[in-house]
Amino acid sequence: MRTAVALLISLLVLSGCGYHLTGKAGNMPGGVEGLYIPVFTNVTLKPDIESSVTAAFVNEFLTTVSIAEDAHFVMEGTIKSYDTAPISFSMSDVAQEYRLTVVMDLRIMKRATGEVVWQASGVADSEDFTVNTASPSDTREREAAALLKLARDTARLVKERMLVRF
Repeated sequence: MRTAVALLISLLVLSGCGYHLTGKAGNMPGGVEGLYIPVFTNVTLKPDIESSVTAAFVNEFLTTVSIAEDAHFVMEGTIKSYDTAPISFSMSDVAQEYRLTVVMDLRIMKRATGEVVWQASGVADSEDFTVNTASPSDTREREAAALLKLARDTARLVKERMLVRF
């Protein structure tokens, strides 16, 4: 019986059933194999968020394409809005939790011609974080952590949609 199970498992593995992890296989639109991702443009009033967002996209796309300054394709991003809004309150009407929402425009272009091979406008994502009313610096750290998570999640979702051509 064990031999039969082992044989069955071996056949399944060797047959290449086509299973793959989402975001780890597929073809980028326009035949993109190498990509340059310069620091995104930040047109919001929130300073210094563009580096974190750009780094998340670079790290995510490294799993699919080569990232190099001399690549034939460029991904440009513009962070259009950065908003925080309270979503829960204490009994005394003090905000306890906020929702961070970031909206951005993205596009991939051929460097030589400027031809756009992929674009998405109004890409939005949100992440919640709690408030520490006793420590504003702790709350700022939680907001920064929420931005990092949001950026990683958004980069992953964007890449997955590109790979399945949604």
